[in-house]
Amino acid sequence: MSQTFFYCSDLSRASGERSFGTASVGEVWLLVEYREAWGTHALEDSALPAAVKRHLNNFCQTVPRARLLFVKRERVRPEPPVCFVVRCRERAPSIERFELHSYEDLLQFDLAALAAGGAPGGVKLETPLYLVCTHGKRDKCCAKFGYALYKSLRAGEATVDSDDGGGRVWQSSHVGGDRFAANLVCFPHGLFYAHVTEDAGRRIVAEYARRRLTLEGYRGRACYSYPVQAAEFFIRTETNLDALDALRYRRHERTGERSWRVTFVESLAGTGARIHEAHVAARPSEFRNYITCGAAEERRVIQYALEDYRVTGDDTRVE
Repeated sequence: MSQTFFYCSDLSRASGERSFGTASVGEVWLLVEYREAWGTHALEDSALPAAVKRHLNNFCQTVPRARLLFVKRERVRPEPPVCFVVRCRERAPSIERFELHSYEDLLQFDLAALAAGGAPGGVKLETPLYLVCTHGKRDKCCAKFGYALYKSLRAGEATVDSDDGGGRVWQSSHVGGDRFAANLVCFPHGLFYAHVTEDAGRRIVAEYARRRLTLEGYRGRACYSYPVQAAEFFIRTETNLDALDALRYRRHERTGERSWRVTFVESLAGTGARIHEAHVAARPSEFRNYITCGAAEERRVIQYALEDYRVTGDDTRVE
């Protein structure tokens, strides 16, 4: 008998679902401040002019690995809306902030050039952005768990706030993975975290400020594909390497229908570094869950397993 009421995030936690290898993939993220209520489909249901909607949709469809999110603060702000362009590259990730006098200003943006880093006009931020998905119309878990985390991080923001963007912590529209609410994303590196409690959120933010990665609740890094995300998690677990820049992705190859060999090189000072190889496999979970609060039936999810791990030697190509 199906349940009449449930929270998909509770079901995920109760099943012991592993979250690594599930971060939404994207190398360029356009964050548009939209202060009105978000419908189920944030862009389509918004009151933005039709031409602006087409422009933003074209950005998502034509720029490789481009993603769009709406963001907002909880109170009405007198300042004009802003947007951010985040480049989640492994090396030299960045955030640029743009002020909008009206949403039609977005039509003047060459979004493809912005994505490539070749268009002027923005202010480069030297501080991170933290997004908490609170998109309750998309899934009630994001309202229940996400908004509490957002409020908690905002309450602690006064001691770390900067003058370059009006604050670091923002609510966001759907980031992917409703069942992992509360979802926290750390930009510019694009680190995704699942089932984040208020205490865990503060720890994640504190470690990220020190350029360290927390493995508790880690979903992965947005610039990596899913099996590479899982491999990074396993390698960091085996080595206790928590520095953000400790590993650099080298390559991956398919070794079976649902298995991959992934290679990272350890970024240490000096002329060489160790090479880490993780052989990972994707398997359907033994449990079945409703993976969103609106799901009509239960289903299995992909869970990654470490088949083999080895350190193969030195790589003198590390820069």
